[in-house]
Amino acid sequence: MIEIGYVYLACALVLLAIIINLAIKFDAPAFITRDLSRGDLYSLVDVASGLRPDGLNRDQADRLMARGMVRAYSGNFRATMKGRLALLLRQKVRQRSKIVA
Repeated sequence: MIEIGYVYLACALVLLAIIINLAIKFDAPAFITRDLSRGDLYSLVDVASGLRPDGLNRDQADRLMARGMVRAYSGNFRATMKGRLALLLRQKVRQRSKIVA
């Protein structure tokens, strides 16, 4: 029975090492802005907040849907969890850059 505890502990340590490695090497700005043009994230903010659910032009909608950040919903657009995560990461990166600068 004790051996199973050691196996669980070893698996937890390996999982923790993987998470730390990903956190160190993760490039948030590149993840957020890859394949997007200027103004796409501002429009995504409007869609995610509900301010302008139809506020995307066709090109923006195509780029954001290709990245999985929005989906079409009865003529309007809705931000997906991936889009909301990108906005949250963008906000955290901006806060961190204000603290450093």
